[in-house]
Amino acid sequence: MGLEGYRRRVSESKRKSIMEAAGAEFQDNGFTHAAMAEIARKADVSTATLYKHFGSKEELFSSIIEASYAGIGIPQSAAAEAKSAKEALTIAANDYLNQQFGSGINALMRAVISETSGVPEVGKDFLKRGVHQRTKDLVAYLDQLVERNLLKPHDTKASALQFGGMVKESFVWPAMFDPNFKMPSNKDAIIENAVETFLARYGA
Repeated sequence: MGLEGYRRRVSESKRKSIMEAAGAEFQDNGFTHAAMAEIARKADVSTATLYKHFGSKEELFSSIIEASYAGIGIPQSAAAEAKSAKEALTIAANDYLNQQFGSGINALMRAVISETSGVPEVGKDFLKRGVHQRTKDLVAYLDQLVERNLLKPHDTKASALQFGGMVKESFVWPAMFDPNFKMPSNKDAIIENAVETFLARYGA
């Protein structure tokens, strides 16, 4: 590897460390209280190096939001492989929650919402590419279940919002306003109830 290649690899490694540190900082403290100096410290780089990669906190925050879109979505495989609609919907709900909490999306959403009044384009972009995209994924997921005759034909755009709403009301919104939110011990029972309620209306 030549000198130029080595420098590029080191630069990419530092940028990755900065992104990881910034993601944690924004999730823990939100945009307003996140400190560039603290991000540099956590990333084990100088502040000058941090600003070499990202010219401002706003630019770094936008990069974190941009990177988060790659982790947002609903895997479609279970819709094709599950033996029942109940199994498929249970998997979808758990996949949603694993993304939302396991990847820190909920905390990041909190940071986005807190900044929407000052940086509305960030909020609008997250709504479109994050929230709306995941709804589209759920519509596609439900369409597969309809095609497999596991759900009866219906307006899946409407039912996707209804199913997503049941999950959000029980888990996402409580956590949005409580940074110390813990997943309830009866999580599986709550999901099962949501699935059964959905199937009572749309089950084949």
